[in-house]
Amino acid sequence: MAEFMEPGHRIGPSPTPEGNDGFAAMGKPVPMDRRDAAFRHAKQMGLSGADAWDVIGKVADAIERDEPYRAMQEGTRRLDLIGTYRLMAVLMTEAPKAT
Repeated sequence: MAEFMEPGHRIGPSPTPEGNDGFAAMGKPVPMDRRDAAFRHAKQMGLSGADAWDVIGKVADAIERDEPYRAMQEGTRRLDLIGTYRLMAVLMTEAPKAT
């Protein structure tokens, strides 16, 4: 693989803009506006209202307890892995700023 890398290519995590590092949200309360946004995404992914709130509550609880693997486990009970990552991303990041 190294032979395909461009000279000067940086190895490691990509830099993130300050204030938008999703993993900084681990172990902190998930705001209600992020839960509402996650509900909209869950509905787009085909979950019913009750199922959507159930999975959001369980994933948010795991995020608040700083348990990312449990959050993924809870999410995959009703969503596929990509849907679980999408839900976690919505719960763990700030809402986009209006320009």
